[in-house]
Amino acid sequence: MKILQIAPQFPYPLDSGGKNGIYNITRQLSRFGAEVFLVSYSRNPVSIEHINHFKTFCNPFILHENTANDLNKVIKYFIKKESIFTEKYFTPKSIEFFDKLLKKIDFDIIHLDHTAMFSIGKWVSQKSKKPVGLRLHNIEWLIWKRFLDTQARLSPKRIFLKQQTYLLREKERQAIEFAKVSFTCTENDRQRALELVPNANVFVASPGVDLDLWKIDETINRNPYEIVFATTFEWRHNVDGLFWYLENVHPIIIKQEPKIILTILGKNPPSFLKKYPNVNVVGYVPSVQPYYNRANLFIVPLFVGSGVRMRILEAMAMGLPIVSTSIGAEGITATDAQGLLIADSVEEFARNVLHFVKKPDLARQIGLNARNYIEQNYSVQTTIKVIFDAYNDILSS
Repeated sequence: MKILQIAPQFPYPLDSGGKNGIYNITRQLSRFGAEVFLVSYSRNPVSIEHINHFKTFCNPFILHENTANDLNKVIKYFIKKESIFTEKYFTPKSIEFFDKLLKKIDFDIIHLDHTAMFSIGKWVSQKSKKPVGLRLHNIEWLIWKRFLDTQARLSPKRIFLKQQTYLLREKERQAIEFAKVSFTCTENDRQRALELVPNANVFVASPGVDLDLWKIDETINRNPYEIVFATTFEWRHNVDGLFWYLENVHPIIIKQEPKIILTILGKNPPSFLKKYPNVNVVGYVPSVQPYYNRANLFIVPLFVGSGVRMRILEAMAMGLPIVSTSIGAEGITATDAQGLLIADSVEEFARNVLHFVKKPDLARQIGLNARNYIEQNYSVQTTIKVIFDAYNDILSS
């Protein structure tokens, strides 16, 4: 089987959940015997070292395109009444790139990572006459809708967000309808996809965790007072959630336990983080595992999102209990005893965090339960096999 995989970002280094999700698909499909041609959009140059890493298991291609949202793009797509989320990838440069690529490679099926790839993916499909599989890492229109709902009634942003939410919902519907098969991360998202296209062919393929990469290091002693937060700060909803936590929850817990330290990991952390006490802003690190291994618990204060948070699964795989909002943990069925505590209010969040800080032995045991839960439910080999088998069925029929 030869697969053309099209992704909105180069999935390396593995410093975000989005990159991990794409990387695991590429790596595992190749392990199952597929020949994968990976085309990744990238705003920045990609190092030869990283490209060579991918050459060990697939055929990587980089499409250099500035896909960052800016005021000019916002105005352009607002006036054109087009979805900025999908159309900013469907450019003359992209079309020229794929037109040349199609003359060089032969493949059986197209795998699209994210709804964002639909417009260019549809063009490639029609040009090559090859079927499309769509990986819905999130139900994207719902994320926009949830963000829209957080805006003040008279905010100028609402006009643009309302238009774009409607346009993206229609694009997502078209994408699911066009694809021969779609894969969601959760059953909730599968039902949302079927609400858009009732007769669609949709499977749940949960995000997989590489259990050899994300594992507990028993030689490292955990600090009962250390809480870890890791994210990509390019997504503003992560910033908003962390701000909520620092303004509301953090003062409560450090008042009761002054030794608590919140370690913050992620590229380009906002400058406002420095004003808070008991906060260690580390920023970008090539590997988060050492920080996960020494911490006592992991927090996910998120109020806008869809799909499954890879960072929750990875942290659980490394033996960390999780305190998360319900939206942050959406789609993950783990219970309190399996390491996932849900808290949507300030009081609940503070109480759950303090619960583990004051009982480190319990936190350790719950963390081991979390690891066991991931082993049983989110092994990358099992989850990506759903995609591989579906593609085999399409090609054989």
